[in-house]
Formats: sequence, structure tokens, C-alpha cells
Amino acid sequence: MCRPSRALTAAAAAVVALVATAAAQTRYPIFTAANFVDTMKIVGVNFSAVNAAIASQDFPTAKAQLIRSRERLALTITFWRDRKKDDAVKILRDALNGMDDLDTLLSATPVDGTAASAAVKQIGTKCQSCHASYREQDAGTRAYRFKSGLVEQP
Repeated sequence: MCRPSRALTAAAAAVVALVATAAAQTRYPIFTAANFVDTMKIVGVNFSAVNAAIASQDFPTAKAQLIRSRERLALTITFWRDRKKDDAVKILRDALNGMDDLDTLLSATPVDGTAASAAVKQIGTKCQSCHASYREQDAGTRAYRFKSGLVEQP
């Protein structure tokens, strides 16, 4: 019968310890309040560009900016889920569904600009709903911050 060497046994123990440590860690990177703020600034710039492009009937640009907006907004679900804010997750999912609907409108030939503008307004309403619950705007700088006591400030 062959006995495993001490080096092999130590290596196996190290692998087991590494696997146990990895399993104990979060499966995804932590999405901090600072990450959230940075991401929402990017979403805001891109979604404003969607609105401007639709207003000027530049639908290919609107679609490209919408894709960027949606990708970044979807990342924030981690932030709300980690904080067990189910209402914020629901608002976020509603906004993402609205973005999917707008993407469908922008993919049509021809694009119905009136319907696309209405969809932008509906998405904006969902965004404002979340802002009303979780964010406040600084009167001087017009920058958004979390309402006091709801989540940690970056």
C-alpha cells in the first residue's frame, strides 16, 4: 500500500482551506455606495443623451446610449439586494423593463418617435420614484446623495 507524502497531504490541506475560504466569501464583488454613486452619474449622462437623441430623431444614437444606460443601471441591483431594499429592487426592475420596451421601439422600422418619447418619460418616472424614496438633491450643487440614515454615504 502506498502512503501519500507529507508534501502531498499538506498541498491537499491547503486546497481544502482555499476552497473553504472562497465558499465563505461573497460570490460577487461588493458594490459600495461610492460605486453606486459613480454608476448612477454614468447612467444619468447616458440616459439624458437618449432623451436628446430621440428629440432630434437620431434613433441609432438613442439606441446606443440606451444600451449603455441599461447595462450600467442593471449593475445597481447588487447594491439594493445587499441592503435588502426590495422596493428599490422592484423599481429598478420596472425601469429596466421600461428600457427593454424602449429598445424594442427603437429597433422598429420606422421608429415611432412619439412612442419612444413617451417611453423615456415613463422610465424617468420610475427613476424619480426611486429618487423620492432614497435620494435627495443638494440645493447648492444639485448633486444627489442618499437620504440620511437609509444607507451609508460614500
